[in-house]
Amino acid sequence: MNADFRSSYLMNSMVTGIDETDLLILVGTNPKIECPVLNARIRKAIMVNGLEVVVIGAANNLAYNYRHLGNSAETLKELANGTHPYSERLA
Repeated sequence: MNADFRSSYLMNSMVTGIDETDLLILVGTNPKIECPVLNARIRKAIMVNGLEVVVIGAANNLAYNYRHLGNSAETLKELANGTHPYSERLA
């Protein structure tokens, strides 16, 4: 399997999973710039399924509402330890 096919296959499985989840955490990424197809799917899932999006990293200008949790590795550590205020939602 060549690399282009492999990455395309993985991307397609991620995109369809957006429709089946209620919470999406974006870490250090801007789907608006990096993957517009995924970004459109996220926006659709927000409108149709009530998907909640949280962002760890830069607070980007996305076309949908999201909760910004922080922009450091410390935020990830706090979430993993259960000490971040948002940890309760993840449990």
